[in-house]
Amino acid sequence: MIHGERSIPASPPRQGRRQRSTVAIRRGLAACSLILVALALPAHAQTYPSRPLKLVVPYAPAGSVDLVGRLLAQGLSVVLGQSAVVENRAGGGGAIGAEMVAKAAPDGYTLLVAATGALTINVHLHKLGFDSERDLAPVSLLASSPLILAVKTGLPVTSVAELVNFAKTQPGGLSFSTNGPGSLSYLSVELLKRMTGMPITVLSYKGGGPAATAIGSGEVDGGITDTQVIVPLIKAGRARGLAISDPMRSPTLPDLPTIAEAGVSGYSAYSWVGLFAPAGTPEAIIQRLTQATREVLARPGLNEQLHNAAMDARPSSPAELSALVKTESAKWRDLIREAGIKGE
Repeated sequence: MIHGERSIPASPPRQGRRQRSTVAIRRGLAACSLILVALALPAHAQTYPSRPLKLVVPYAPAGSVDLVGRLLAQGLSVVLGQSAVVENRAGGGGAIGAEMVAKAAPDGYTLLVAATGALTINVHLHKLGFDSERDLAPVSLLASSPLILAVKTGLPVTSVAELVNFAKTQPGGLSFSTNGPGSLSYLSVELLKRMTGMPITVLSYKGGGPAATAIGSGEVDGGITDTQVIVPLIKAGRARGLAISDPMRSPTLPDLPTIAEAGVSGYSAYSWVGLFAPAGTPEAIIQRLTQATREVLARPGLNEQLHNAAMDARPSSPAELSALVKTESAKWRDLIREAGIKGE
């Protein structure tokens, strides 16, 4: 360079300019794609559903959750104008079916109808292939059913307060039947023990039927067990119902107080059934399903069918169901750890 001349920057190679231009075009196309997707979501929801829906029930047919799933499927077929079918995928206490939905395409066509245990209890007892809070999107609560605190007729108590006081006067306390470690029935008794200081020996039976029969026969002093199996014994005078475990009185059992209002403030341990979609399902589709579910649960005659199975319709918003899952999961996680309960 000659002294005194200004250096003139070299022009960038044409190839570099072409590369930068290509990158800019790609970025512009990507931005346009995102905008188009955002604009298309409402339209997608308006066309939803365009094919049949599958409702996965992670339990065997003929149970209470299966009943709720089939009633919902029948109703959704009418409300949404597309057939909805139930597919039973039993196993692992509900884990197999729940995992199947958690890993399904988030398009609103594969849904989960699951109960308390599968999503808020088993997750703390077993190593599962999914996370119920991370991998599932709540749609709506569907129904609930309280457990019943009942005692044998020979026990000289007629209220929860009398039961607690009586138990504390007995050498060794009282014996309660449950459906086995890890069951809602078992955890409900453990929760009552911790909240009242009642001395209780917890005995495990193979299911709600045998656990209720043990109360009716006087084999045990009492228990907190499934409504549908203990109510017939109460009506036959073979057991005495003291209270329900739900925090709200049940329209199905209006004369029984809740354990909370009977003196154990804050007690809550009930069975519920909810509808879930895979995480990532578009919000517009979640809202469409929530509204459709609300319409189904309001249909004439449905509540009566649920009452016959000792359940009550209980629709909710996605946010309410999400909060319920988080609260219940934390409660049972802490109790399981404190009590040292292990899954079978």
